[in-house]
Amino acid sequence: MVLKQPEHSSLYKTKNTISYKVKILILGSAKSGKHLLGLKYTHGFTCRFEYSIGVDISVKDFTLPNGEKISNTCWTFAPQERFQHYWSNFFRGALGAIILFDITNLESFKEVKSWMLSVREHINNIPIILMGNKVDLNHKRAISYEEAKKFAEKEKFTAYIETSVKENVNIIETLELLNEIIYYHLKSGRDTFDPLDLDKSLKIKINNLKLNP
Repeated sequence: MVLKQPEHSSLYKTKNTISYKVKILILGSAKSGKHLLGLKYTHGFTCRFEYSIGVDISVKDFTLPNGEKISNTCWTFAPQERFQHYWSNFFRGALGAIILFDITNLESFKEVKSWMLSVREHINNIPIILMGNKVDLNHKRAISYEEAKKFAEKEKFTAYIETSVKENVNIIETLELLNEIIYYHLKSGRDTFDPLDLDKSLKIKINNLKLNP
């Protein structure tokens, strides 16, 4: 099967595999933990760049279960309003996004919708995962699992997954899952993305990442 790919993704052949270059957005409030996520895995990235205009860019390679390679370019955004006029350019070419919030901070959860709308304004029809971070502080929880999951389903997020950047809970697994979702969406040849169209195996993987609240 020939994969139908948008212009902003790239495909190149290696000796034994076919590899894909994929840009993903990492978004959320200043208190969501997104920058800690990037810093924590700096040593695992192929390279990392820091810019003074509101975005850090990191590169990391993943291998899909079928052996094919994906090279992620992760763009982590600062929430300051003074950078918003850059976003239309920065978002361009993204094939997926993760929006984080801090489960102990109600304001960070309230900011999720504005991030979601920004993504969909500039680049629609991509899978977006909602990530509830800091489950290591579950005793300080301000947003229930049920409330966040209901919101994610209403707004047609691809999945709601709870994580802990500090404790390495569901971090790499979530990134690998997003890579698979992007890959199979490209493989489907569909012009638009709908979470309801996810392969059964991917839905099972999402369920397996759920934590007991």
